[in-house]
Amino acid sequence: MERRVDDLSFEGAWKNQVKEEQKEQAPAEQKEVKVHEAPAFRGQRDVVETRTEIRMATKQQPAPEKKEVNVVAEVSSKEGDDFDVEW
Repeated sequence: MERRVDDLSFEGAWKNQVKEEQKEQAPAEQKEVKVHEAPAFRGQRDVVETRTEIRMATKQQPAPEKKEVNVVAEVSSKEGDDFDVEW
């Protein structure tokens, strides 16, 4: 017993879609080609470099701050002492 082809069934809808796609063979889409024009304000410059050296301003670096460190002969705390650390 064969099932009748119905437009609402998956098979029927599939066959209808295939038929429509074969009918609609669209012409090959042509891609739009964008042509960029050269800007008028930029001209070609034929410059010949004749410098023997290039001078640039030197980078000024700030002098590093020197921290004063006091070195003592003996340790100020002993083993087992509680101490407070300032961060």
